[in-house]
Amino acid sequence: MSLMLDHGPHHVTIWVEETVTDSYGNTVKRPSDTPVEIRNCLVQPLASTRGAFPALSVTQGQRVDNAYRFFARDAPLGWWSRVVWHHPDGRDRSMTLMGGPLLHEASPGSRHVSATMHEES
Repeated sequence: MSLMLDHGPHHVTIWVEETVTDSYGNTVKRPSDTPVEIRNCLVQPLASTRGAFPALSVTQGQRVDNAYRFFARDAPLGWWSRVVWHHPDGRDRSMTLMGGPLLHEASPGSRHVSATMHEES
């Protein structure tokens, strides 16, 4: 796993989660305006509506076309982060996290961040 974490084939842009006060005075979270580039990561297909186990959208309560699993040695992910996967075919794919990011710290050599994401329509 560490070879893929250090030299993965993919590149993503993450808009980090930030906390702001809205016009009503409420504290809310949203993606920031400043992106962070993450290179050498791994994005793997997880499910699709054509597969046996379609993914569910947490925002709509509906089936989504594609779900992916993201792996990186380190990434500033949060529940409200926005992710764009710069796919090798040249077509960028906007992603939303389906849950919070997970930090795996079994050993220093295998330490990494992962998250499940779905492609926005």
